[in-house]
Amino acid sequence: MRNTLFLLILTALPLAGCGAPSDASATNGDAVAALSSAPTAPVVHGSLVNAAFWYAPGTGERLVLGAAMSGLEVYGNDGARIATLDAVEAGLVVTVPDIALGDADTLIVVYDAATASLRGYTFDVADRSFEVVMPDPIDVEDEVTGVCHYRSRLSGADYLYAVTDTGLIRHYELFVTASGVEARLLRTVPSAKSSGFCAVDPRDGGLYVVEESNGIWRIGGEAEEDTTREPVDLREPFGRLSDDLKGVAIHAVNPDLAYLYVADIGKEEIAVYALPDGERVGTFTVDGLSEPEGLAIATDGAALLAIADEDQSDGGSDLKLVDLGAVTATLGLQAATGLADAPRPNVVRPVLETDVIPTWGDSADDPAIWVHPEDPAQSLVIGTGKKSGLYVFDLDGRTLQVLEDGRLNNVDVRDGFRLGGRDVPIVTATNRSNDGITVYAIDVAERRLVEVTDGVIPTGFADPYGLCQYRSPQTGDHYVFANDADSGLVRQWRLTDNGNGRVTGEPVRDIPVGSQAEGCVADDVHAALYVAEEDVGLWKYSAEPDGGTDRTSLDTTDDAGRLTDDVEGVALFDAGDGNGYIVASNQGANNYAIYRREGNNDFVGFFHIVANVAAGIDGASETDGLDVSSANFGGVLSDGLLVVQDGRNIAPEQRQNFKYVAWRDIAEALGID
Repeated sequence: MRNTLFLLILTALPLAGCGAPSDASATNGDAVAALSSAPTAPVVHGSLVNAAFWYAPGTGERLVLGAAMSGLEVYGNDGARIATLDAVEAGLVVTVPDIALGDADTLIVVYDAATASLRGYTFDVADRSFEVVMPDPIDVEDEVTGVCHYRSRLSGADYLYAVTDTGLIRHYELFVTASGVEARLLRTVPSAKSSGFCAVDPRDGGLYVVEESNGIWRIGGEAEEDTTREPVDLREPFGRLSDDLKGVAIHAVNPDLAYLYVADIGKEEIAVYALPDGERVGTFTVDGLSEPEGLAIATDGAALLAIADEDQSDGGSDLKLVDLGAVTATLGLQAATGLADAPRPNVVRPVLETDVIPTWGDSADDPAIWVHPEDPAQSLVIGTGKKSGLYVFDLDGRTLQVLEDGRLNNVDVRDGFRLGGRDVPIVTATNRSNDGITVYAIDVAERRLVEVTDGVIPTGFADPYGLCQYRSPQTGDHYVFANDADSGLVRQWRLTDNGNGRVTGEPVRDIPVGSQAEGCVADDVHAALYVAEEDVGLWKYSAEPDGGTDRTSLDTTDDAGRLTDDVEGVALFDAGDGNGYIVASNQGANNYAIYRREGNNDFVGFFHIVANVAAGIDGASETDGLDVSSANFGGVLSDGLLVVQDGRNIAPEQRQNFKYVAWRDIAEALGID
């Protein structure tokens, strides 16, 4: 338990408005009576811009920091200044508690306005001195208007966000090396020209950015998350805020709820919102507060809200310290219970990645894994480039072959197809350039694909989309399923040799799924077909040509289900004896769902693919297609391989590719065989 500082300050604060709030104040956001505060000593020169709380390593002793252009101010438990760092023009400050610098320490990151860089320090409270621990400052190459920190609940990584004057958000990952703290740029996120202060919800990584003259916005703060901006509140008449907004801070009270605090200078009040819904729950004012800038919240010990007061009437500038308990009582907010019981997501890391697809934009889509019959180490990963063709990779991710045969969207592979008097592995792909299905045979000796389609196998679709193969356990016949991008109609063809060493297809069944579908996989043992209806969920059909249209729901995207649209790629992990797992890309949540192959297809769990920093490989997100194999490929892949399309190839930002994940890591993360 961290020691409680500012005790003298807090005991002196009259708890204004601590009685039960009126219904109006708690529900319609009207300002309530002013709360009292305790000021720190004013700065001697310049003005304070924002605040942060600092914790001593080991003891948890708490101090408060204030960033001023004259330097960094450190205040003790009585509000007196105990130290100053005047080597920087401290435009902003944020702290990173419990970072692994020797014994766990608190990193202080200061924006140095003189050099437009972020610098890192630790503070020794005993001798009141600072030590540089970031030998290479982060050169932002722009004026920084906001800085905030988040420790990822997915990966455990420490992220730093620097909002710039040109309306960009630089997203960095911090990591400790032998020489100190270093930073790696993960991505650059567009915001708006007037963007400034920021804060991150520690529960879900929601990054909240104040656009000073327009409102406050939420952006996904995880490295692999969507960067779409979602408004929380806007200036009048579009919302309830003024056109002069400053600091922002977040108080997470339990795993399901946090409160967002926003300094509204134009209305001379602090507005409070409930997250994640963004409902405005009230506003309050603070006695003696003249012009609020940055906000900071500390919840260990006696909870405090620190407000940088830039312009005092007497010419000074200080921090106002407000009892957060008084705010909670006045606005009728829920009391904090902490995040200790919040479940941690299952995570795995890629072990390899392929070369990038040469075309830009949304280009890579669906992979298929072919297992070499004699030497699994010579196996292939075949991936579609839906703007350009088909790409063949080895198990190290290197490109072996490129087939520029059209806009190939989804791909699948099966062994044992009888062609030209011998059994060969065949690869099929939907071809959006000719609205057909293209077929290849694999030359096992050369590890190359050879096109063997009998002209064009027409789909009859305006836009052929998803595809998977099936070999019937009853007849041994080979089939291919493909669906239409618009209607989701699934059509099944029987594939045969035309007598001249080419492959032709005969349609044998239509399955009206209902709406857009793409991902599918067939189970050659249980004669089952799994289809992902993107906005609806995951379905199970018979894979036999006379199987009709009856279906069973595995999972849904509605309130009764676990999935988040879009539901995309689907694959089967064969554990032998009819057992194994169905793996689906739960694209809307940037994770992957696993179900039992056998029985009632019971749900097993979710996992995320996060960055493998040691290998220099980013995570995977916005995944369209995927495939999985239980073959022993050797080394870390001896228990099998999952290949996923990576829709956002970041750090550095590149064209799309495919990530390889060891099945043993997935099994360990989910506690399965």
